[in-house]
Amino acid sequence: MTPEGEILHIDTIPRYGLASCIIGKDSSLIIAGTKVRTGAPLETSMYFWRMDKNGVLDAWVELNPGHPNCRANRVEQLPNGHYLISGFVGSRVASYEVDSVGGNPVFHQWYQTQDLTNFSYGGVGRVGLQNWFVAGDGVNTFVSMYNNSKSKVWKKNENGILAPPQGMKDSTVVFGYSSGFYPYNYFYRFRSDSSLVWFFNMRDSLTQKGLPGGIDFFSYTYFPDESAVFAGTYYESGTTGNDPFFMRVTNVGTPVTSLTKPKRGTLTNETLAPWPNPSGGTLYLRQHFDKAEVHFYTVSGREVQTDTVRFGQPINISSFAPGLYLYRAVIDGKPFSGKLMRD
Repeated sequence: MTPEGEILHIDTIPRYGLASCIIGKDSSLIIAGTKVRTGAPLETSMYFWRMDKNGVLDAWVELNPGHPNCRANRVEQLPNGHYLISGFVGSRVASYEVDSVGGNPVFHQWYQTQDLTNFSYGGVGRVGLQNWFVAGDGVNTFVSMYNNSKSKVWKKNENGILAPPQGMKDSTVVFGYSSGFYPYNYFYRFRSDSSLVWFFNMRDSLTQKGLPGGIDFFSYTYFPDESAVFAGTYYESGTTGNDPFFMRVTNVGTPVTSLTKPKRGTLTNETLAPWPNPSGGTLYLRQHFDKAEVHFYTVSGREVQTDTVRFGQPINISSFAPGLYLYRAVIDGKPFSGKLMRD
């Protein structure tokens, strides 16, 4: 769509269970969800699907650790360019980390209920660069903080339906709940040491505006001034219909997954440097340019590949053997260079 909301292009995909989607830093559409497991019609798997900015749809990737009930609820792009698909596997909150094109999946189990009760939502995400949040919605509804060694630091239990948590770059996490009893709709922002930044009761805010109902929240949209629009459905007791609802809230922070608009400016080796680095096979040049000729060399100086790309276009180095390489990018006759690790 254009910035004015005009539709430029529509793509359709086969009807799989859709849980979450994001736009990656390479302008691709990343889709994560749940579908019937291959060869097992009574079982479900998580899946990862990528559509590049030109509308080319990659093959979908099935993610299943051998459990009959796997569901994906969330996808997030990590600072290393990989994607984290999270949800639940029966009574466990679990995640898969895949590379920038969905390959090399790594499974991790984060939390398991003591009574083996299945979840209806599971989510894992980065909080700053050192921590993770882990959340589950079911009989045991909670949000918790884990450190970089993936050990639990703190855990907050609540009664209610969980509004999806979001990790912030300053190592805080924002999350909320809605329930049928007081305080009905409420939101928190906690630091990594479990101290409270702020708390507010949404029902009180609605009452002050002459709206006596409640809200079920589904997503947030963030802005550079650290405010956010919380989006959901507003309802009142005894009414037959519900209405979409948006509320702007200040002081929520900057999310880990927020994308930065490509900047035009003076190019340097540091601002242009390829990412992700190390790369699993696909990389991009970061700062805005019109066209670049990129050469790759072994550390002994042997040229192994040359590509001519425009900004946002992926560079495929999947044929490279793991190890250290040198690159040289020529843009408008000026050379830029550095090192690259193929993992």
